[in-house]
Amino acid sequence: MPAGRTLPDPATVSGIERVAAFYDADPEREWQRTRSGPYHRLETEVIHQQVLAGLRPGSRILDIGSGPGVHALELARRGHMVALSDLSANSLDSARARFRQAGLEGHLLGTQHGPAQHLVPPSGQFDAVLMFGPLYHLLDDADAVEAVRRAATALAPGGRFHAIFLTRTSVLRDLLKRGRFTEMTALTGGGYLDHGRYEPLPAVSADDYMPPTRTHRLTEAEDLLAAAGLEVTDRYSLEGVAAWMRPYVDQAAADQEAFTALSRAVRETTQAGELLEAGDHFLLSAAPAGLPRPRPRTRTGAGRADLVGRHRGVLAGADGRITFAPALIRHGGRRLLAVTTGPADARTYIPRQLPGRAPEPWYTGGRNRIVLTALPEPGGPVSLDGARPLPVPDGCDDVTGVSLVVHQEALHAYFSARPDGGAWSIYRTVSRDGGTTWAAPHLALAPAAEEGASDGEHVLLPAVLHRGGAWWMWYAGRDGHHRRIHLATSTDGIVWQRNGVVVTTGPAGAPDAYAADCPAVAASSDGGLLMVYGAGTSRSLAAAHSRDGLTWRPLGAVLHRGGPGSPDSRYAFYPALLPEGGGRIRLLYAGEDDQARWTVLDAGLLDDKLLAERPAPLPLTDEIAAAVDRVRDEVPAPYWEIPEDCHAPAPAYASPDGALAQLRPSSTPVFAARTTAGTVVVKPGRGRAFAEREHTGLQALARHLPVPVTALHYRGEDATLVSQAVDGVPLRDLAATDPGRFLTVLGEVAARLVHGATATLTPRREDDVDHSLQTPAVLSGWVEDLAHRLRPWADHTLHLNGAPTHLSCRSLIHLARRSLTPAAPGGWLVHATGDLHLGNVLVHPTERRWWVIDAEFAGMHDLDQTLAKLAGSCLKHTGLLADAAVREHRGVLQVTCPLAEPLGGQLLETTWLLDRFDGLPLDRARILGLLMPDLYFRLTRDENAPAAAEGLAALALAARMTGHGAAQ
Repeated sequence: MPAGRTLPDPATVSGIERVAAFYDADPEREWQRTRSGPYHRLETEVIHQQVLAGLRPGSRILDIGSGPGVHALELARRGHMVALSDLSANSLDSARARFRQAGLEGHLLGTQHGPAQHLVPPSGQFDAVLMFGPLYHLLDDADAVEAVRRAATALAPGGRFHAIFLTRTSVLRDLLKRGRFTEMTALTGGGYLDHGRYEPLPAVSADDYMPPTRTHRLTEAEDLLAAAGLEVTDRYSLEGVAAWMRPYVDQAAADQEAFTALSRAVRETTQAGELLEAGDHFLLSAAPAGLPRPRPRTRTGAGRADLVGRHRGVLAGADGRITFAPALIRHGGRRLLAVTTGPADARTYIPRQLPGRAPEPWYTGGRNRIVLTALPEPGGPVSLDGARPLPVPDGCDDVTGVSLVVHQEALHAYFSARPDGGAWSIYRTVSRDGGTTWAAPHLALAPAAEEGASDGEHVLLPAVLHRGGAWWMWYAGRDGHHRRIHLATSTDGIVWQRNGVVVTTGPAGAPDAYAADCPAVAASSDGGLLMVYGAGTSRSLAAAHSRDGLTWRPLGAVLHRGGPGSPDSRYAFYPALLPEGGGRIRLLYAGEDDQARWTVLDAGLLDDKLLAERPAPLPLTDEIAAAVDRVRDEVPAPYWEIPEDCHAPAPAYASPDGALAQLRPSSTPVFAARTTAGTVVVKPGRGRAFAEREHTGLQALARHLPVPVTALHYRGEDATLVSQAVDGVPLRDLAATDPGRFLTVLGEVAARLVHGATATLTPRREDDVDHSLQTPAVLSGWVEDLAHRLRPWADHTLHLNGAPTHLSCRSLIHLARRSLTPAAPGGWLVHATGDLHLGNVLVHPTERRWWVIDAEFAGMHDLDQTLAKLAGSCLKHTGLLADAAVREHRGVLQVTCPLAEPLGGQLLETTWLLDRFDGLPLDRARILGLLMPDLYFRLTRDENAPAAAEGLAALALAARMTGHGAAQ
């Protein structure tokens, strides 16, 4: 220690000030400590070569308790971006100077001075958060939990938190080395082995050892992280087998080869259980806490298997070329991929005007070729550099759309070809050496010669199967106006017999009204056939199912094109199917982006059984199309405005003839349209993507919930959801008029939700999470506003109707913050509507029937969040909570809230609802936390009354509903 260094009198300053003064006095001390010899080098190697070795290049890292930048500088040298935070201003100055000296200022994201428990980091921005010191000196466990909680909010999805703790024996061993046996005796006699808090004797250790210190047992450290909402993923002893062996380590360091071997041995023993608490330090790595794993499941068809919805990655493409129309086959133990590819600048077009669409270029020719390559396992980007071309028929300039079939060990290829400006025909070629060489192509099917034939202009894009001893070919045939899917059959694969149209175009406005195109067909696990084809109006992929290959039942769209900037923003077309076993079928397709670039995309796996279970879409008619057009053209602009509160009264449009009527206030305009065939509901929605997602979501939800039958109506770039009108009253209204039936239906809803959640429960993957308008960012903002409002009563406990809840306002806020922390891997998603509340459950007035409506946010949602919305609706929408009042008295907020009995007591003061979901991996405390922000603001009528009675009553009742009335 430098001469003359003195510390403040501990009797006159806080613990934080004493710690800050200790490190401010000599920032160089910590820098030198980590370089004081081989023993400390081992600690650094464990951290950087083992714990942090898996960081992705260019990771963003927050170093809390960074000191003079010991670890941050090393991370910057490895190419990472770092932000620093420390209690010591002098240490931060030292760190900034070292970054400047090393020329690494560009890797320093910024610095923040202050205690870790008061840090306000940017939310969700860092791939790793380090806490390699602050937990040594936070004597108050509540401060330590708060510091870790704040640190965890900085983690990006998939990020990890790493913290170092001092072992319980570390202080005693250091005092032993210094010969301070009296101080050791004072510690052990004063209960140190139980509480782990070390306060140095002022005259002995305050100057040359360390300030007040908190040591931990492994179980205590794990409990601390759990209290902050984290789950431990890995445990390390920083010294491993070398713990307390410093003389031998120093001796080994004289021989570089010996020290390298020792370093390897240390890293290999850092996770040995018996060594975790044997040295000075242990390190815990953690992620935001997940849920307990459910019971082993026997069904594999869970999750998003029939909700493709988005591409998983570009499989094949190249600059300056178009790559499209893929085909897949297994042959000779390999998966073979064929694609059509050609120079982008060789394409020729003529302008064409299609009904209801903007003018667009019409493809008339190119110099495309078909190439064949192996698809690597398990997939990933494919290089076409070494791909082998298929032969081009004599006299043809352009080819496209191959289908591959294996028969009698030979590889058969059927594809489209045409001369420049001529008609497309289908050709056949065969390879007997796995695609290396091919026979000369021969014509298999030409356009029909009959006047007015539906395939008289072109025949192209075949899908061929050898099945049941015969050859089957589904292909696109054009009659001069539309493409429809036709069938031809053959006994030898050479001579073909036409069977006519098997999948025709849809009615006006249907996704395939303009064309049913480019089929791909695969055998399904039920013995039938699954077809995925291009729907020309929506420029997306639709599906159909058949038992015999002739009669097809439409299943609707299965994959919609993406939004602006995506590789399939203009088209999602040209599907390819490959059965992978177990009822799973891999789907590839081609996408065209905003720059007219075509690439081959991988959409992952379909579950053919789940697809086959989808209901057929609502049949569209000319009258329904006219009603949709009338809604879009007639309803004045003010009625299209989206209300700030979709539960509040809002103006509703009604046409003079009574044929159109705007329905209840909603986050999206909804209209009832009367037709001669009955009333339909028309929902233009927020845009094409919303309508497509709701339709797809409702089709998938129909396996588990009663939902109205729906269809999509397209007009240009607009998509409108049209659904069957159901005669019903909102379930929420029955709470006041028919409590018995209310509970019966709510119980049935819960049972159906359990069924759906069990079938679709899937481990959380951040890319798969869907959100409603209440995103985590929105809810987090509400929580902070709520914390601000309740700050004057932060330490007040809540009493409800004279009974204590043992909950303080501070603990509720803490729970809400923890619940909104990004979920860890191991969390759970279920397929849900995204906005399940009692206003979206319609009950038939007299029959035992009910339906779930409004699924524009349908998708994979957080399980706890889904149930929090349902529980919250019981509090917000039933009218069972009324005339609340609140009174502050001696640190207690006394809330009174008469409940409508007997329903109010049963539903709101017991765990009746959530008990129905036992068996699913629920986190009831997290559900309570997720309820907080929405409940308070929905039920707070007087914004000038921060401790509004309705909001506080809802929070207290939510605790009762989730079983946390006594939670701390």
